[in-house]
Amino acid sequence: MSSLPPELLAEIFQYCSAYNADAPVILGSVSRQFRKVAHSHPSVWHKLRLRLGFGTEFAQIQKAGLWFKNRGACPLNVFINITNTCVPRSDIPEEEWFVHNYPFLIPFFRKNIHRIHALTLQSDTELKAHHFLDAITALSPVYSSESALQLHSLHIQITTDIPPTPSGWSPVFESFSLFPQLDSLKLINHILPGLTPPNILHLQNLSIVRPLTAPPLPTLKIMRMISSAPSLIHLDIDSRISIAPLPDRNSSETNSVPPLKSLSLRVNNLPETLKLLASPSLEKLRLTDLDGRRARAGEQLGSVMENLMRKLRTSDQDIAGFARLKSLEISGIHRVESTSAHWDWCIRHLPRLESLSLNNFGYTNFVDILTESPGPLDDAQTGFYCPLLSYIYLSGVDALLPLHHLKEKRPNVKVEWDNGDQVGHRSMPATDYPRTTLSYTAGGYGFASLFDYDRRHLEQTWMKKGPFLNDCDSSW
Repeated sequence: MSSLPPELLAEIFQYCSAYNADAPVILGSVSRQFRKVAHSHPSVWHKLRLRLGFGTEFAQIQKAGLWFKNRGACPLNVFINITNTCVPRSDIPEEEWFVHNYPFLIPFFRKNIHRIHALTLQSDTELKAHHFLDAITALSPVYSSESALQLHSLHIQITTDIPPTPSGWSPVFESFSLFPQLDSLKLINHILPGLTPPNILHLQNLSIVRPLTAPPLPTLKIMRMISSAPSLIHLDIDSRISIAPLPDRNSSETNSVPPLKSLSLRVNNLPETLKLLASPSLEKLRLTDLDGRRARAGEQLGSVMENLMRKLRTSDQDIAGFARLKSLEISGIHRVESTSAHWDWCIRHLPRLESLSLNNFGYTNFVDILTESPGPLDDAQTGFYCPLLSYIYLSGVDALLPLHHLKEKRPNVKVEWDNGDQVGHRSMPATDYPRTTLSYTAGGYGFASLFDYDRRHLEQTWMKKGPFLNDCDSSW
């Protein structure tokens, strides 16, 4: 290690800090050379983790000051855990509690808020999280009024259970209006808020993650929120969805749904939800049916997919169906009819598909179609359906022989197979091919636990193209 050039060593340190935010300090204590390299490369100090309630306020300021100093003028990603802060006193208003108990740390963040690019906030209640946001963004006469307008990514994770709420109730948190440049918003176990268009005008990435024990989200609330974000291109919903009310796609609530490029749904009311959110501009689609074991679940989804592909049109009528789709992942559906005309038709009308992943899907006739000759086509290079296909993943013992047949017919397609018992993946050929999508699962030691985050991050290390939707807080 000592013989490595400083630039290469700094590159290694940067990868370490991507997995553990405190890696710069840990590595800097190994030797003088490590310390010199770590403290002379700002790229190593791109993530700061703080836990209010652990140690003194001075220690938190000292740590934060070290990161901001070594980071230089580069933007910083910050994680703050406020779950262990004390219960506010009755004689102090809740909105002033953080300023009263952290009289030096809060002004420090107010001064440097313009240098924070991404903020991940972990709290036990929504009000506590937004009181903290109000505190660190409150303007002081000493600082410029532009200092609170630079945050681009905000992730809020609530650790306590979501209480039952009226289906039509959407609380309004003024904190979201403090960040007009926000382009990425992730809400984990958070009550779905009411957002107005000016507050999320530039929002491009929206992720809503809730445990299965949380009350189901009404579809109408989701559509109202999405319709308020005209720039939205990436949407991830991991939650139970209520069956009613289901607005019509042509109603005023849904006619302004922005054209999405990637859509990830891990929901129970999958076919109906897909009807409302599907767009002909989609390039990536990930579907996980939480009720995939119900009777005819696969046929229902296949029917919806076929109808959408026949009816969807862009505003200029130039693109139809899912003609732009490059990546398709379906999981959770354990039984599909062996002769499914819906799915057969769908797979024959995906001309730009590059990656196909079917996990616990129970239908392997896809492979037979991919080895058929479509007849006279414009693309004479391959002579197969989905001519651009370069990767396919299937699970289950029944998929092994069809995949071998596919590999013989189309040797340029890289194949990955899972035997279905979660022991591991078998890849053909021996070289591993990175997955292009990532499934959120509530495994490990509980929903949103550190173990669950670490496990998902380890899975992401095998992906050269990154996860389906960036999960920046998974490595904290």
